[in-house]
Amino acid sequence: MKKTIVIPTDFTVQSLNVLKTVLNQYPSDEKYNIILLHGFSLSDSIRDLLFFSKPSQIHSLMNSEFEEAYEVIRNKFDSQIGSLKIDLFTGYNVSAFNTYLEVNGVEHIFASDRKPEFGHKNSFDLSRFIHKCRIDATIIESVSKSSVSERGEITEVFLNQVSVG
Repeated sequence: MKKTIVIPTDFTVQSLNVLKTVLNQYPSDEKYNIILLHGFSLSDSIRDLLFFSKPSQIHSLMNSEFEEAYEVIRNKFDSQIGSLKIDLFTGYNVSAFNTYLEVNGVEHIFASDRKPEFGHKNSFDLSRFIHKCRIDATIIESVSKSSVSERGEITEVFLNQVSVG
C-alpha cells in the first residue's frame, strides 16, 4: 500500500526542499504518493470561472527553475515515489480542506516553517488550514535563503541541510 502525503508549495525551489527532506529522512518500504499543494482563490467572475483550467493555472505559476528542480527530484528519488502531482486547493475553510485530504486519502502533511513567497495575487498560505485539520502534520525547518550559494537555487536541492522540527 502506498502512503499519500501533502506538501504545500509556493512554486519556489525552496518549497521542494521539504520534499527532498521527506524522501531522505523518512525512507520507506512503501512508495509515496505525493501531492504538492498550492492554495489558490478562484475569481468571482463567471467568465473567469468558465475558462478556468487547473493545468493551465499550475503551468502559469511554475517557473523554469522550479520545473528543473522538480524533475531532478523526481528522477533522483524515483524508487521512493509512486506518484508525484501538483494540485490547487481552491477551498475557503478548514472543512473544505479536510474534505480534500479525505478524498485524496492523505495520511500526513509535511510543511516548511518558512513563510511562502507567492508570485500571484490569488495565491494563499495553507498553514492556517494545516494547523486546524484532522491530519497529522510535521513542520520541516528550512535553511535561510542567505545561505544559498551563488551557483543558484537548484543546487540547493542537493546541498542544503535541513532538520525535522
